[in-house]
Amino acid sequence: KSLRYYEDVYFREKESYIILYMFKLFNLNNCFIILASNPEKKVEKRKDEDVTNVYRNIMRKVPQPVTIVTSAEYDILHAQWIKRGMTCTSFTNVSYQPSIISICINKPSRMHDLLLRTQKFAIHVLAKDQVQHGVHFAKSQGDDACQFKDLSHEISEEGLPLISNCAAVMECRAHFVHTVGDHHVWYGEVTDARLSDQLETEPLLYFTRSFRSVGDEIFLKAFEDATLPFEDWTHEAHLRMAWNYITEHGKEGATPLIRKGILRFNKQNKEKIKFGYHETITMFYTNMVADAVKNTGLINSFEEFLEKNKYLLDRTITTKYYSKEKLFSDEARHM
Repeated sequence: KSLRYYEDVYFREKESYIILYMFKLFNLNNCFIILASNPEKKVEKRKDEDVTNVYRNIMRKVPQPVTIVTSAEYDILHAQWIKRGMTCTSFTNVSYQPSIISICINKPSRMHDLLLRTQKFAIHVLAKDQVQHGVHFAKSQGDDACQFKDLSHEISEEGLPLISNCAAVMECRAHFVHTVGDHHVWYGEVTDARLSDQLETEPLLYFTRSFRSVGDEIFLKAFEDATLPFEDWTHEAHLRMAWNYITEHGKEGATPLIRKGILRFNKQNKEKIKFGYHETITMFYTNMVADAVKNTGLINSFEEFLEKNKYLLDRTITTKYYSKEKLFSDEARHM
C-alpha cells in the first residue's frame, strides 16, 4: 500500500485518541465540579458528656444474661463462713483456650475486697424463673447480713457458695484484675462448670430502659413479660411495680401501665388467680404510692422508699377507708 494510505490511517487514529482523551478530561472535570458543588457532609463531633450519655443509652439496650457472683472465706475467730453474693450484668467470655471470663464490679465494693482475699469466685447464670434471686442480690447488704440464710445452696470443694437450680454455674480462679474508670474488671479462669439438667432451662436476660437499679429492671422486665414466678407476685411486688412506674412516668402516666400490667399478669396466671383484678384496690394503692413518692422526695431505691413508708406493707389498710361490703361489691371491683 502507498505511503499516503498509512499516513491517513495514522492521523485518523491520532485524531481518535485526542478526541477520547478530551472526552475523559471533560468527564473528570465534571466530577471535580460536582464534588466541589456537593461536598461530603461531615458529622459534627459530639461533646464528651454527650458521647458518654449516648454510650450509656446504647449499652442499656444491649441484653445481658443476669448472673450472680459469689465467694466466701472462713472466719476462724468466729468459726463460720462469711458468704457474699452480688447481682452482675457485666459478664463476658474472653477466651476459650484457656477458658477465661471477665466480670465488672462497681467501685467501691465489698465483693471486690472479698475477692482480693479469696482469689476465687463462682458465676451463676440465672434461669428465667429466678428473678427473685437477681433482685435479692442486687440489694445493698451490710457486713452482718446473711444473704444465703433462706436460699437453697451448697458449698463446693473450693469453699464457694453454689446457688441451686441455676441455668449454669462456673467456678473460677482469679486470673487478673485491674481498674478501668468506675469499675474493677476481674478475669477468672474457669476451673469447673456445670449446666442445668433441664435442657429447656432458659437464662434470665436483662436490659435497662431508664436509670432504675439492676434489681428493679430485672423485676419489671419479668413482670411485663409475664415470666415473673407467681409466688413472687406478692403485695410487696405490687408496690415495687407501682413505685417504678410512678417514679418514671408520674401518677397519670403510670396508672394505665399499672392497670394493663396487672391484667396481663393475671391473664397469664389465670389458673392460679383467686380473686382477679380489683379496680378500687388498684387505684387506692396507686394513689397511696404516688402520695408517698411525692412526700418522701428523691429516693435512690425501692428498698429505701419502703423503709420510709412501711405502712404501705399493711394489706388491711384499705379497710380503714372502705367497708368490707363496699370492697367486695361488683361496683368496687369494676369501677
